[in-house]
Amino acid sequence: MVAYVPPKQAGKYKAVASGAITNGKPVIVHTDGTVKQVSGSVTLTTENYIGLASGGTYSDTAEATIDVVGTVNKDQSGLTAGQTYYVQTDGTLGTTADDPSVVAGTAISATEIIVKG
Repeated sequence: MVAYVPPKQAGKYKAVASGAITNGKPVIVHTDGTVKQVSGSVTLTTENYIGLASGGTYSDTAEATIDVVGTVNKDQSGLTAGQTYYVQTDGTLGTTADDPSVVAGTAISATEIIVKG
């Protein structure tokens, strides 16, 4: 009898949340490996942006799943297909670059974005 081997989750990063993380929101990674949702109180850089939260909302210290570069995040709304979106320093996504300019990804539908970095 052959044992069932579950498929790998390519393009997913799992890490402990540092603070609450909301589904579909941009996330940074700390030097200790924990992840935090981008907000006005978080220093966002092109180096620490890792991707978009996926699969639910996470509480502080929970294991969070993050869609990283090359993965399609399906937890968005109101996007325009073909448009590039940037991470804003307040934790939202926008069509114009903020300072710093951090590309979140390219929308492929109103609810899906291909994560870039």
